[in-house]
This record gives sequence, C-alpha cells and structure tokens, in this order.
Amino acid sequence: MSYVLGDPQASFAAVMTLLARHDLLGAGGRLRPHVHLISIGDHFDYDLRAPEVSGVEGLAILRWLASHSADQVTLLFGNHDAARVVELARVSDREYAEARVLALELEQLKHVQGRAAAKVRERADFLPRFALSTYAIVARDYASFTVEQRALVVELMLAGRFHLALTGELADGREVLVTHAGVTDREVALLGVPAEPRPLAAALERLFSSAIAARRADWLRGTITPLDLEPVSQGGIAGEEAGGLLAHRPTDPNRPGADPLWELAPGRPRRFGPRELPRGLAQVVGHTNHTMCLRELAAFATAAARAEPHAGIRTLRVLDDAITYDLGVLPPLEGAADLILVDGELRDPANRAELLELRTGT
Repeated sequence: MSYVLGDPQASFAAVMTLLARHDLLGAGGRLRPHVHLISIGDHFDYDLRAPEVSGVEGLAILRWLASHSADQVTLLFGNHDAARVVELARVSDREYAEARVLALELEQLKHVQGRAAAKVRERADFLPRFALSTYAIVARDYASFTVEQRALVVELMLAGRFHLALTGELADGREVLVTHAGVTDREVALLGVPAEPRPLAAALERLFSSAIAARRADWLRGTITPLDLEPVSQGGIAGEEAGGLLAHRPTDPNRPGADPLWELAPGRPRRFGPRELPRGLAQVVGHTNHTMCLRELAAFATAAARAEPHAGIRTLRVLDDAITYDLGVLPPLEGAADLILVDGELRDPANRAELLELRTGT
C-alpha cells in the first residue's frame, strides 16, 4: 500500500504527527517496513513570519524522507523544490538576505500605496540589483531559501531521488497520474502522448531525466546552472513568476477580480480553467489547498465544500458542461476529468490533512 503525503510545507513535528496518526511510524520514528510514502512535492517555505525556522524545518523533512530507500519513499518535484535549481540557482545566501530586506520593504509599500507603486519600485530598484523574478516571490513564496537547501535538492536530483510524475491506483480501481500541480490539455499537446496516466508519466519522466542529464556535468563541478524544463514548465525570470506544469493552479477565469492576462498568459500560464483538464483522466495533485480553492473556484464549490473551512482531500470534476468542487474522492464517472487535490494545509494548526491511499505507486 502506498500513501500520498500532500505538500509537506510544515514543521517536522507536524509531518510526524500526521504519519503517526495513520500508524505509519515504527521503531526510532522511522517508516514501518511495509509503508511506501509518496511526497507530492514542495518541501520548503511554510512560515513567512519566521523564514529561518521554516528553512531549517524544510531541510529536516526532506533529509528524513530521503534517508529512507527509494523503494520506500518517492519524492515528487514541486515548484518550491524546482525554484532552488531554476531561478535561485545562482544566488548566494548574502545576496538573498539583501534581496529579502528590499522585498519586504516593497511588500509594505504595496499595502500602503498600492500594487502599482510597489511595481514601480520593483522595476527601478529591485530588478536591476538582483537576478530574481519578482520582489513578491522573495518576500513571500520562497522566503526561506538557503544555499544549503539548493545543495540538498541538487544532491537528490543527481541521485535520482526526485521524480516529475508517477502512476498509482485508487481504491476504486482507477489508474491515476500523480504530479505536483497537474497536467492540462496544454501539457498533453506539448508532450505529444495520449492523455492517459502511463504515457504521460513516462513522457514527463523522460523530460526530467534529460533536463538533469544536461546539467549533470556542471552540477558535479559545483556550478549550478539553472534546470530547464521548457516548454512544459517555466521558471521565474526578471519581472515574471514561474508558470506551466509545476506552478499553475485551477481557477474560474470568470470570477470577480480575475486577471486573465497574468493568470492565463499563453507562454507562462499561472492558472488554468477546469475545462482545460483532459477528459477521462484522473489525477492526484498537491500545490493548491482548500482555502485557495474556495477563493479561486467558488462558483463550482458544493455546499459541503463551502461549509468546511479546512479540508484535506478534495476533487475538482469536469463532466460535459458541469464543473464541481467537492470534498473527498468522488466516485468514478466515465468521461469525467478528475483532479484529486491532497494539499491539506499541514502548516495550519487547524488542518484536516489526510494521506491518500493508493493500491500501487510506481
């Protein structure tokens, strides 16, 4: 039996508590011998109020997971993991600390004078000084970055411990594709394979292996050149956040306050509409928690989903013209596109995080 752990962006203690609740820990606080655990990705950056603490906890979690054999723990590659070897590939701890000071200043400016004023300062002061994507990424999303984290991610990638995709089987017998943030029609077209779990997983793994192979010699010499997963996944560049496979999230493009030019940018999509999910494909993903789904998918949420402030496993389903966002794993329906979301906001003390059981995990 395999168990899928939603984004482990939390304290080491919180991760251990969740595993213990499912009776997966044995002697010495290690996983029991029969357990196969799949981490859905994103092992860093959970507490923006204390990034130093968050950074240390993320290292502890990833090291503990990787200390188990590859047969027992499978690590998927999330956007926070990828950032360490893409847009943060060449930055030093000192440079990042300086960038964080200015980024927090601009974040405060945004709250006082508005987003436009902060973007003006970003273009004038931040981007010319730092080879980073945006001030917001430094202030919030990747706030806990350290060179030590990058070194660990590189080490594990060179050892073949990270994966971009895998397949598994749900309790109801459906084969599923498992990735960090999900595959849309865009990625299916780019990969040129059928919209089925095994061909998609194989194609994504080939892409990942080739990208690592292209950097292996540099990385072994200690030169961390940025990983390139184009055109399927885009890293952050000056003034632009990451997009594509590892970064996009489901959204209602017609919701109030939507910004389609930014969210649905063709070459760098940060969001996708539910109707972009491949029909007939069931997927398991992390990346997007219930709080964000209620904000982005409010028009599609059931009464049960709206009534629950914290939720672990949920399903976004598209069947013909109907779109539903509901709690739990919905029963199979022929022709439906199902996105099963497992990010349970583990960092929140009130979380309802659960582990998703898979009959197989390869």
